[in-house]
Amino acid sequence: LVPYLEGLNLWLDQFFGWTYIFEKTEVGVARSLFTVGILLAIMILPIVTSVSREVFLQVPKMNEEAALALGATRWEVIRLSVLPFGRSGVISASMLGLGRALGETMAVATVLSPNFLISLHLLNPGGGTFAQNIAAKFGEADAFGRDALIASGLVLFVLTLLVNGAARLIIARRKEYSGANA
Repeated sequence: LVPYLEGLNLWLDQFFGWTYIFEKTEVGVARSLFTVGILLAIMILPIVTSVSREVFLQVPKMNEEAALALGATRWEVIRLSVLPFGRSGVISASMLGLGRALGETMAVATVLSPNFLISLHLLNPGGGTFAQNIAAKFGEADAFGRDALIASGLVLFVLTLLVNGAARLIIARRKEYSGANA
């Protein structure tokens, strides 16, 4: 994957180099947060698409057939019948994927070289995530460092709990209004 991203570096520099986020101060897009973002997006794509597909398959056939009987085109059926019914499921699938990406450790640790420098530039080398930081530094941490790593693990747990709780609230709200409990 890394050799293919070199062309992406040139494209980003030509078209988005003027923005602050893509401003390059060092060369090295191959080991940057941008590369990790692409990697995590590829990793969570299967779970998001499979959950979204299951949600779309649960749309009542009567809704689709009624829209078609009223003269709607296939695109109008999707836009007016399927997507509104599955909106909360797609949002929940995205949050589930986000929760998985938050806890992804080894993929990030493999791509990034860990450091504590925080940079707002996506194409700068280095950086890291909570989970990658814990996995890389826990073995050689002293007492103070271990406490900091445990605290960052607690923050990661709370973030994941909030994301999953928000997904559950969206699903529960959708069930209230869908007639599924009737």
